Amino acid sequence: MRSEEKTGTSNIELPEEVSGLFPRYYDRVLADEALSDLDVILLGMYLIERRNNKAGVTYSECRQFFTYVGRKAVNYAPNIHNAKKKPLIDQRDSVLYLTIHGLKRIREILGQIEKTPVHVIRSGQSFTAMKLFEEFLIEEVKAEEILLCDSYVSPATLFPFSILKGKVKSIKLLTTNVHDGDKFKEYRKKMQTETGILVEVKVSGKIHDRYLISHEKCWSIGASIKDLGNKDTTIREISTVTESMTDLFLERWNESPTLS
Repeated sequence: MRSEEKTGTSNIELPEEVSGLFPRYYDRVLADEALSDLDVILLGMYLIERRNNKAGVTYSECRQFFTYVGRKAVNYAPNIHNAKKKPLIDQRDSVLYLTIHGLKRIREILGQIEKTPVHVIRSGQSFTAMKLFEEFLIEEVKAEEILLCDSYVSPATLFPFSILKGKVKSIKLLTTNVHDGDKFKEYRKKMQTETGILVEVKVSGKIHDRYLISHEKCWSIGASIKDLGNKDTTIREISTVTESMTDLFLERWNESPTLS
C-alpha cells in the first residue's frame, strides 16, 4: 500500500475553486506548474484542514501532500522555513498553522483563479490577432517596464508595443533567435526614436516558454508574438508565479550577451 493511501493524502476532496490547479492524472493529483512550492504548501494545508474540519496540519502530513502532488521532497523544508519567515505559517511542536498572512495569500490565489483572464486568439486572423494583442497590452500593462521572453522574434514582434507610447519606458526582451536581423535592428531603432520606449535585447539558448511580466503580473503566451494569428493560441495570466518567473528572467538576462 502506498504511503499516501496510509495517511489519507489521496482521499482529499478537491473543491471546485482549486480543481484547476490540481489536475488528476490517472490515480494521481499533480500541482499545476504555475504554482510555486510555497503556494503548494499553503494550499495543501488549506485542503487538509478542510478535510479534517479543524485548524492545524502535522509537519509530516503536509510533507506527504507536497510530494504526492509532484513536488520534490528536497524543496519542502526550505519552503517551510521561508513560509515561517514571511510569516505565512506558524509551527507549534510538529503542527503547522496558517497565520492571517497565510490565509490572505490563499484568498489571493483563489481570487486570482476566479478572475484569471484568458485571451483567446484564433488562427487565420493575423490583423485581428495583432489588434487583440494591442487591446491586451493597453488593458493589462500598468508598469513602466516590461520583461518579455519570446524565443523567436522578428520586426513584427515589436509592432504592437508601439501602442504603449507614453505609458511604457522600457522593454527588456530575452530571445533565442532573431529573424530578419537587420530589419529588426532598424525597426527597433525607429521605434525607440518615435515612441521613446527603450528596447534592450539579449540572446539566451536556455529559454523556451513565452511570457510577459509587468510589475506584479505575469502572462503565459502560447505562440511567439510574431506568429499571432497563424494558429489558435491563448494568453493566460499566471500571476501566482510572478516572483519566481521574474527571478528566472533576471537570472537569464544577467548571464546573456546583448544583441548589438
